[in-house]
Amino acid sequence: MNDIYQRLHLASEAQDQAEIIATLSAIKAGKLKNDLRLLNFYREVPVSYGAEVLTVEEHDAELAVNQIQAVVIAHEKLTVLKSSHFHRDVAAAVTYVNVEKSRVVVSNLSYALVRADRRMSVRVQLGSAIDASFAAPELDALHGRLHDMSLTGMSINVAREPNLPLSQAGELTIALPSGSITVAASLLKVIHTGDTFRMVFEIEPSRAAELIISQYIFQRQVEIIKELKDHPGVTL
Repeated sequence: MNDIYQRLHLASEAQDQAEIIATLSAIKAGKLKNDLRLLNFYREVPVSYGAEVLTVEEHDAELAVNQIQAVVIAHEKLTVLKSSHFHRDVAAAVTYVNVEKSRVVVSNLSYALVRADRRMSVRVQLGSAIDASFAAPELDALHGRLHDMSLTGMSINVAREPNLPLSQAGELTIALPSGSITVAASLLKVIHTGDTFRMVFEIEPSRAAELIISQYIFQRQVEIIKELKDHPGVTL
């Protein structure tokens, strides 16, 4: 199980992989149109470019990819293959990456449900420390740092276990660079991340807050894409 995808078995693990490998072989041979694309997420921003099948072996395949995609793959060591010829999206481990040559080798291929495809809105991770707090009636405010945000949800990292019931309603206050905003929020889940606890909220922003959040998300997306393009291995 993974934040990006959940592996699925349509037949057996071996049969599914054989079927995926056969499809990649047919694409390489020109028997099927090459509509292969790879999907990754970098700081929650989707990165998706076309790919070419170079070689296919019994359990793996070498692909020519976009350099920016290769940078993200080198960081994550996994990718998702998308094609109309697959029965479902395909999750793959990446055993080799060469950013300069734009080459990757994928293996451990299986069908998958891509969780991020089901999100209702674009999400971004934060690049700088942004203070956040959650307050509810008759409760002490919880202070932490914003981890990620979208128009429908936010998560914050707090130092101690919140000990709040799921669906606890309250207000999130976020100190964005353009000014603080407060939105109605409901607790969806709490994740123990090791040193901190991540509180994940569903939010209901006002029209004014929604505009501020949209502007910040767009600005953050631009920063993230620039970060990838400025990677020393990218020569595009």
